[in-house]
Amino acid sequence: MLYLIDKPMAEIGLRTAAGDPEAHVVLIQDGVYLSPDIDAPVSAVARDVDVRGVDLTPDIDPIPYDDVVAAIVEQEVKSFV
Repeated sequence: MLYLIDKPMAEIGLRTAAGDPEAHVVLIQDGVYLSPDIDAPVSAVARDVDVRGVDLTPDIDPIPYDDVVAAIVEQEVKSFV
């Protein structure tokens, strides 16, 4: 399942994703400021990273917005945005 997470809803979103063995977390908008400690793949929307001038940690992969849209169409999503 894809978890879209923004900073204001991060606590509950990450807690929910942590209980899902098939979670993929995507940090969006101000969520790119986060460095989640979670045992799941974590990506950050590249455009949001660039706009905010954030340096991602090595365990967070930038992902193009178009790829996020494609993932949203292809799989179930829980939004914490």
